[in-house]
Amino acid sequence: MTRQIDEKNATPDVQDRAYGALIGGAIGDAMGMPASFFTRDRIKEVYGYIDDFLDPDTDAQTWHADLKAGEITDDTMEGLIVARVLIDNGRFDRDVFIEQMRRWAVEQNMLETTVIGPSTRRFLTAIVEHRDPAETSKESTTNGSAMRVAPVGIKYYDDMRQCLQAAAESSLPSHGSRPCVAAACAVAAAVAAGVRGGSTPEAVMQLAYEGAVYGESTGHDIPAASVSKRILLAKEIVDRNRSQDMSGILDELVGYLGAGMQANESIPFSLGVFYAIRGAAADGILAAVNGGDDADTNGSICGNICGAFSGASALPNRWKSRIVAANSVDFQSLANQLIRL
Repeated sequence: MTRQIDEKNATPDVQDRAYGALIGGAIGDAMGMPASFFTRDRIKEVYGYIDDFLDPDTDAQTWHADLKAGEITDDTMEGLIVARVLIDNGRFDRDVFIEQMRRWAVEQNMLETTVIGPSTRRFLTAIVEHRDPAETSKESTTNGSAMRVAPVGIKYYDDMRQCLQAAAESSLPSHGSRPCVAAACAVAAAVAAGVRGGSTPEAVMQLAYEGAVYGESTGHDIPAASVSKRILLAKEIVDRNRSQDMSGILDELVGYLGAGMQANESIPFSLGVFYAIRGAAADGILAAVNGGDDADTNGSICGNICGAFSGASALPNRWKSRIVAANSVDFQSLANQLIRL
């Protein structure tokens, strides 16, 4: 049974971790943005080691060249849409979500940009043209629904059954395949466990695995590697390489799993980073973005999960202030509204 809470009985720790999930994701998104789709060696060549917000190198970064240091991408923007749907409707409403996404696509000219993934592009094209997005969602393969699902984990932090159901519902309109729904459910479960508190990193990984199994039973079957099995592999890789430093562990995670936009790469990789750094939010974000490839999305997902686990208070104040100022979003207020629902 869901425990009904309001602002008066939501503990400060829960509020801090809910805020951490949102602001951590935004920080990871903005910090990874300049390195999107770079190899690890390319990051070192262009930026050295990313440990703060940077303007993208306009000669090397073609995906987000028009953004400035500290600005978020479509990853966080879509998460904010999900948060608003949950806050305004008290639950995930598919039709409202589709209408909000259509409005965002039109107002922001998203179909004319290079920043959205292929599955999201097919989804937005369908809804802008007033076609049924189910035509293409079953064939999705990428991490678009997982990068926006953190608000679901925050809202349902105390009810894992409803959390997984809502996470699946939020994925199906645009990313309806087995790996995509599994990825969204895994991230939502990990965020919920972090916000609730009291879990070890091992327990969070187990809940993420179980969430992925649930998603795999819900999504449309396509030929693809299993997200749930790759989460277990990520944990095994980290455990096998504990004697190495984080750079060595990143080499192993990227080498075995990849860190690209495919759901069965991005989410196991991000969870592997979370597990390797034991949920420390600042370290997790930096490791994820310096892992390269889909660096902004992996940074965002890892920031969601690590921020939920260790709380916003574990993140540098200057990072939080920069994100709020650069994007004019009150992430703390949104987090508090989500946990009051």
